[in-house]
Amino acid sequence: MADPDLTPVLVYPAVGDPTCGPAAAQLSNHALVALLGTTRATVLNAVSAGGGATTGELARTIGVSAATASEHTKVLREAGLLTSIRNANSVLHAVTPLGSALLAPHR
Repeated sequence: MADPDLTPVLVYPAVGDPTCGPAAAQLSNHALVALLGTTRATVLNAVSAGGGATTGELARTIGVSAATASEHTKVLREAGLLTSIRNANSVLHAVTPLGSALLAPHR
């Protein structure tokens, strides 16, 4: 595949390629967990699946304390993957377009 007379080319599979199959999707999910960590990947998926969630809802859904859920949403927000809006005593989290793009190959 290497020919010194040709221009170098980088080849990679397109996102959403229907020829990738379930094995590629499973591998991609492992890549997401490796990138974000298990709990942060779970938080991002949970917020996305519910169309948004409060910190308390996230904590109950994924089985962690509210403080732990808050810390993970803070990191995801700082990375631009979540937005958070305070409403009285609760904070509603939603996935940003960047977060959705990151999740897209894993759905």
